[in-house]
Amino acid sequence: MPYEQLIESVELCAEDKVREIKERASQDAENIKAEARGKDEKIKKKYMDAVKKTADNEKRTALAKINEENRMHLIQAKDGVFNHAFTESQTILSSVRSQANYESIFRELLKETLSELGGQDIQLHIDKRDEILCKKLLTELKSNCEIVADITCAGGLNASTKDGKFIIFNTIESRFERAKVLVKLEVFGTLYGGQVGM
Repeated sequence: MPYEQLIESVELCAEDKVREIKERASQDAENIKAEARGKDEKIKKKYMDAVKKTADNEKRTALAKINEENRMHLIQAKDGVFNHAFTESQTILSSVRSQANYESIFRELLKETLSELGGQDIQLHIDKRDEILCKKLLTELKSNCEIVADITCAGGLNASTKDGKFIIFNTIESRFERAKVLVKLEVFGTLYGGQVGM
């Protein structure tokens, strides 16, 4: 019987080993599953974080684009108001010649022009409608300049040296254009509380 007991003992031992191997295999399988679930969660989290980051970037980009478009529309609207105001001013200035004080305006423009060019040989470029007035004022100012009626303007004059080296633009329109550039910021500040371009 010792042989049977030995077989039984070996079988019992083998069963214990098989049970132990099965338990270890079962535990290893559970550990692998748990590890996979942990990795799965990490992968899901990483993917969700990437999706959230992409969505946030797209949202920021869209908002920036909308803000820029709104800013451009506001600038265009402000510029439209500004241009309308200057168009109205230009309309008023185009009738300056018919105003009672035009002679004094022309006199000041003429004096300013003569002063700028000093004692050089000067050609005055005027609108034909101002020729009589210009001659009268030159006589009063005791100035001898060549008068050339070769421009059309709302009022004022241009002048140049006879050699053409120096030219002064002193018409109502040229002064208006210079003023437009210079006062644009001031007008925007007045119209929009100092918020130029915004």
